[in-house]
Amino acid sequence: MSLPRLIVLFTLLLAHAALAGPRKPKVMFVHSDTAAAAQDVVNNLSGTGLFAQVDSFDAGASTPTFAQLSDYDAVLLCNNVPWADRVALGNVLAQFVDYGHGLVQTMFTTGGAANSNLAGAWTSSYNCIAFGTSQLGSPASLGTIAQPDHLIMNGVASFSGGASSPRPSGTTLIAGATLIASWSDGKPLVVAGPKINRVDLGFYPARAGASSSGWDSTTDGTKLLANALMSVIRPKVLLCVATNASFSDPEFTDTTARMWVTGMFQSIAQFNAANGTPSLNLLKDYDAVLTWCTSQYQNSTAMGNVLADYVDAGYGVVVAGVTNALTGAKTLAGRWNDGEYRLLTGGPSSTTGAASLGTIFYNTHPIMNGVSSFSGGSWSFRTTSTTLPAHGFTVATWNDGKILVAASTLYPNRADLGFYPPSSAAGAGFWDPATKGDLLLANALMYTIRPFVCLLHSESNPADASTLAQRLLQLHRFSGVRVLTGLDSVTPLATSLRPFSSILLWGHTVFTDAATVGNRLADYVDAGGSVVEGLFSNSASLGLDNARPRGRWISQGYDITPEGSTGPTLIGSASLGSAVGPQHPITTFVRQFAGGINSFRQNNNPILRGRRLLNWSDGKMLASLHGFRRRVDLGFWPVSGSEASGSWNVRTDGNTLIANSLDFASSMKPCPGDFNGDGQVDDSDFLLFVIYYNNLLDPRGDLTGDGFAEDADFSVFVNSYDALVCP
Repeated sequence: MSLPRLIVLFTLLLAHAALAGPRKPKVMFVHSDTAAAAQDVVNNLSGTGLFAQVDSFDAGASTPTFAQLSDYDAVLLCNNVPWADRVALGNVLAQFVDYGHGLVQTMFTTGGAANSNLAGAWTSSYNCIAFGTSQLGSPASLGTIAQPDHLIMNGVASFSGGASSPRPSGTTLIAGATLIASWSDGKPLVVAGPKINRVDLGFYPARAGASSSGWDSTTDGTKLLANALMSVIRPKVLLCVATNASFSDPEFTDTTARMWVTGMFQSIAQFNAANGTPSLNLLKDYDAVLTWCTSQYQNSTAMGNVLADYVDAGYGVVVAGVTNALTGAKTLAGRWNDGEYRLLTGGPSSTTGAASLGTIFYNTHPIMNGVSSFSGGSWSFRTTSTTLPAHGFTVATWNDGKILVAASTLYPNRADLGFYPPSSAAGAGFWDPATKGDLLLANALMYTIRPFVCLLHSESNPADASTLAQRLLQLHRFSGVRVLTGLDSVTPLATSLRPFSSILLWGHTVFTDAATVGNRLADYVDAGGSVVEGLFSNSASLGLDNARPRGRWISQGYDITPEGSTGPTLIGSASLGSAVGPQHPITTFVRQFAGGINSFRQNNNPILRGRRLLNWSDGKMLASLHGFRRRVDLGFWPVSGSEASGSWNVRTDGNTLIANSLDFASSMKPCPGDFNGDGQVDDSDFLLFVIYYNNLLDPRGDLTGDGFAEDADFSVFVNSYDALVCP
């Protein structure tokens, strides 16, 4: 069996593609410092919940090899005493950056004594802040935030460097670098670029309790460190190709090179599926897989099974070329066909003959981003099919009506491309590299990694919704964020909702047709979509009864806060309270939330059709989950105080809470009957169900959405109980 082979290319473009999806990154703290300071940094980063693994290497004692670092997505770099060999370390880290990994420098590497910086192949072009001496002994804090919506500044409300506040003494940046934030005395605190996978932080990373040079742990240094690392990490993808050729063949080097120069990926590896089938654990080292064939899969059933498992685990799969046009061992079999994973079908052969981009049905779909043209070449291999299964939808066609791009409502991490990936530079008759086949390939993979979300609202000032959309895009967690026309003037068609992985819904003024909105959103959820609902749609505001979905949304229990269970919206200052589900993905890295002077929230504590995850400081619901549907409720108005006076403080973690909710909901696997949220339906849940059942009207026991906890719900519970473990 062949192993994945990393393709080494050295061009990095300025594109933004931060990591998202189920794979958590691994980071290494390379330092020359005391053991106590190093352990403090490791413990601090580990506690964020963002990283699968945080390790450290003492480069004051020896120099790590590239092989030792290559398994890590990013390195955080710091020295307080001399490096063992700054030339050797510079050589290794320059190679690390060139190979697509992320690197964040901190003090005193970004400013310090002579020779505290890197040398060798690490030239000044790798820096963000021009190296110079450091400044010590005068306390300083967060000053001007030049890029307030930048990912690194998300949730950063304050920062104090401590008693000595070590920082660069100069203000010169490398040409092409971007100042994100400054110290209170104007020295650079956060600088990004010019390389996409590089950030410099002008502070020392350990906290004051571990070092006299450390920062004040009551401020947001953790956010700065973690956000900086996340900003330099990009997805890893695997080309899983069945071929009799070697991976040095131009068909494969061409495809890899054209995807690489989009700047979207940290690495692009290859696996020959004609020689073997990758294990699920191997696939989980990557964020998404692109598969196609030129010969038979060694075991098309095993290949279909493992890719179905991979999709179920939340990872992305794009099927391209003749794999989705042929039959037999040149297509995917097993669970891939038995379930609902397949999109394009065709065969027994593909269609050929010159063709080009035809109709784009969803112009704003992320897969079509930047795709102004596409010519398939004189051969233009494509499927003969013009139809999709019920869960599939066509994003774009060839000019002869054959399907070029397809996606799924059930699996936001699935897409199919109806063309052969190599360009005509690899073989006459393939797609024209002067057109945008490279973007179709890269965009499709990114779409399966990051959700495509929609903001659906009746905001009195539509510009506020647009500002929120831009802020969410800056987090680099979504393949696209689209704002639809306000519900106070237009009711969206079902087809316009279909492409989205998740919808953020809120009301501020009365909907034009609340019943139809509720019916269409219920249909959308039934088809596999997810909805995150915020105020004022889930509270009873005077005069705004129709500023929430009605129809099936209420009558069949798609709401989490039952109709009529809350009084008028409560107003008055409040903040983040208790975490009922502290280990839940929605609560990850949500550490502060200030609701502003109004802090709009539900007026009482109704019994929810699901369970709470977060509370306000006064015990009101801040975040909750539906018991059996792909639904999340947020107990605050999504528009921040930057747009709406008296609303939540944008420098706290509202954006993270919204993004976490949309991300989780898009891949949520509801588990009816898991009332305590432990991932199992067992005796402890049965005891809770008995309480709900005896109450009859308790919405927590209503697993069918009819408003009652009764025998029909018991049947649903028994089925889940027999399965024991949630999906």
